[in-house]
Amino acid sequence: MFRAYQALIFILCAAVLALSGCASSQVRLRYVPAEQLPAVSTQHKATIGLVQFTDKRSSNALGTDKGKTLTPVSNVAAWVTHGLENELARHGAAVDYVVSPSQIEDLPVRVTGTIAHLKIIPLSAAEYRGELTLTIAVNEGLPTTYKATVQKQGVPYTNIIEPLLAELLQEALNPSIQTILTAR
Repeated sequence: MFRAYQALIFILCAAVLALSGCASSQVRLRYVPAEQLPAVSTQHKATIGLVQFTDKRSSNALGTDKGKTLTPVSNVAAWVTHGLENELARHGAAVDYVVSPSQIEDLPVRVTGTIAHLKIIPLSAAEYRGELTLTIAVNEGLPTTYKATVQKQGVPYTNIIEPLLAELLQEALNPSIQTILTAR
């Protein structure tokens, strides 16, 4: 009886390890928590129409790590757009998030964008580099390209990728905020 119990425990542990190995290729897309961001001194009273970004990448994968494909659990375009929406709202703007440009034709500031590149590159067991390239257009003007590269170290076998992606998004969006808020 005791041997059967030990065998059952061994099988359950093996199953948990196998499942955790499979789950490690799924990456949650997060944002930098608001309390970790610097305070905003000037509040803008702009009304902005924000169209969900278009993902122009050829693959949904974020890269590979230890032979596994890193895939996002949610929509990358929605993640980037919500990140910009959060930043604009943090600066005092009223943001209308829509999925089609025709839904915001009557707003004074209209923002569209594309995701050209997003990649996670493992440099070692404890170090990763993230790269993100976005283009953002205000009021159907010429799009501006924003690039960010973030390198992050951590304890091996801990989750370094999710905080890296949050920081990467913040780095890419920050330079666009003033341009968007001052557009008319």
